[in-house]
Amino acid sequence: MRKLISKSDFLHWNNIYVVLLLRLFIILFILSISRVSIYFANTDLFSDFTFQEILKAYLSGLRFDIPVLFFYSTLLILSNTLPFNFRKHHVFQKIVNSITLSIISIAVVFNLADAIYYRYTLKRMTFDIFHYLNENSGFFDLAPRFLIDFWQISFMGVLLIALLIYLFTRVKLKPRTENKGVYFYLWNIFMLIMFIFIAVIGTRGGLGKSQYKPITTIDASKYAPIPLTPIVLNTPFTIMKSYGLKGLSLKNNFTSNEVDNIFNPIQSYTPLENVPESIDNVVLIILESFSSEHFGYFNTKNNFTPFLDSLFQHSLVISGTANGKRSIEGIPSILSSLPAISNESFINGYYTANEIEGLANTLSKHNYQTAFFHGGKNGTMNFDSYALSSGFQTYNGLNEYSNESDYDGNWGIGDELYLQYFAQSLNAFSNPFFATIFTLSSHHPYTVPNKYKDILPSGKLEIQKSIAYTDLSVRKFFERVKTADWFNNTLFVITADHTSQGATPKGRNSIGQFEIPIAFYAPADASLTNRSVQLPVQQTDIFPSVLHYLGITDTVICFGNSIFDPDRFPFAINYYGQKKQIMDSVYFMQIQNEEALTLYKYKEDSLLKNNLISSEDKSQLMTFYLAFIQQYNNRMINNELKVRDEKIQPLP
Repeated sequence: MRKLISKSDFLHWNNIYVVLLLRLFIILFILSISRVSIYFANTDLFSDFTFQEILKAYLSGLRFDIPVLFFYSTLLILSNTLPFNFRKHHVFQKIVNSITLSIISIAVVFNLADAIYYRYTLKRMTFDIFHYLNENSGFFDLAPRFLIDFWQISFMGVLLIALLIYLFTRVKLKPRTENKGVYFYLWNIFMLIMFIFIAVIGTRGGLGKSQYKPITTIDASKYAPIPLTPIVLNTPFTIMKSYGLKGLSLKNNFTSNEVDNIFNPIQSYTPLENVPESIDNVVLIILESFSSEHFGYFNTKNNFTPFLDSLFQHSLVISGTANGKRSIEGIPSILSSLPAISNESFINGYYTANEIEGLANTLSKHNYQTAFFHGGKNGTMNFDSYALSSGFQTYNGLNEYSNESDYDGNWGIGDELYLQYFAQSLNAFSNPFFATIFTLSSHHPYTVPNKYKDILPSGKLEIQKSIAYTDLSVRKFFERVKTADWFNNTLFVITADHTSQGATPKGRNSIGQFEIPIAFYAPADASLTNRSVQLPVQQTDIFPSVLHYLGITDTVICFGNSIFDPDRFPFAINYYGQKKQIMDSVYFMQIQNEEALTLYKYKEDSLLKNNLISSEDKSQLMTFYLAFIQQYNNRMINNELKVRDEKIQPLP
């Protein structure tokens, strides 16, 4: 027994754990080589980057290879660590090794296949590739031709798999009977626990403050510029992470010309007249769970937002529509004009690896300094990864905040303190800049500092006192920045990520559940003062509206419209209770499986009591809806959410 667990025993191939570790390293090596094939097969698509940047992306990708290593090698790990006497038997080892090599070979094939497929989609494959193959049986007829046309990749596949088998089988395990006893079981149970612990850490992507949630596809943006994330990621990982998520289906209700004539998300705007030329900066304030009904501006019975109510008197204000019911849906809607119209959010959904437009991405091209601020824990809902993938140059969360003693014990830093930190940070920025802050105190458990609990008003809902606290915090923010040099050169946009629980019947119906404020305030622009918009406006309208207001004429892809465009078709869309909801200037419609279920004239029927589906003409709104869904689905599936300099090749 001493010999079995002696120090010298670990230096020989008869130690099963040494053999296991060596074989895992071999698998990791082959996976990493197959991953980088995407670069060698498409060097022209990465030509804007230096060798050092490519190398950094490749090495960073090891963090994404490791989850694949442990997940795809589960059988190998368990069969070599469970304390059974037969685990060293040559027949058992051959069976386990053959299965493992087959699984890893398939993973290698996926990486290599993506080296070619990438040039058609500019993203790594996700699980929807199996739906595509199922619906395109002719693909298999063309497979032999692909192997010939792309013979270099085919040859590399044969070479890598042969190298995998050779190196793997060269690591010999000497079969011998293991003497069972107390020490045998104690030692092997300990080693089993250690391997499980290491596998869990590896599969999650690490431990510590930066890894509150398992690593996901969107996290690749933390390690490399967006165009290089395909080198960071590997295809077995993106397929694994998208399994179980529901993908969209391609639509062909209209021809390409027809659908573009009904709704075209490719937009650009000519500069507005009478906008002060001095306005360069943009500060976007996203308020957690701020429903319109909490504002005295919209509901004179409420007094929870006295400061914002007064600010709105000097602003262009809309009681707008949220495109989702969760923060993880609202943030992409606001910043990238990507609405949530299914159960899956963009941030954690099927198509999170897509390249996207966004305010930060577009403004960065115009030499804007861009930054996202959120007082919560880094990694919360993957906001940090999304911020970087959407073009923000920096993300500032709890980790970047200098005083951990201010932590509220729940979500992060309370709004009063964090908005002051935000103000201090803005004063250090150079013009022009675009900064976004997402507040958090009006999230459950609605933490309010003790000194304000008896001062701030209470309402029917627990959240309303914290709404008042955030309003107070915003007031103190504006008091601090109003004397800053950049203040008069700034457009402030104020909105909410989504609504809270409704306090009134109207706030609880299918429209009220999504009513949020959207306000544009510019100290130097009196034309915005005391203006309101009565037509539908949604979160996805913010991105194009800001570009239009700033006079930026870039062509972008948005699933909304500029509110400053007099010719726009006003609409709002979202997803609620397994139904899609869409409204225009007259009607509100609910749709399921492309069949209209309800139709209301919502302006005269605010409680939605009178369903007009059988008596009113719904064809215009339904046609627009079908065109919108076709554009959204097809562009999301084909990774066409960004205007590109290069043309994506059509799928074969």
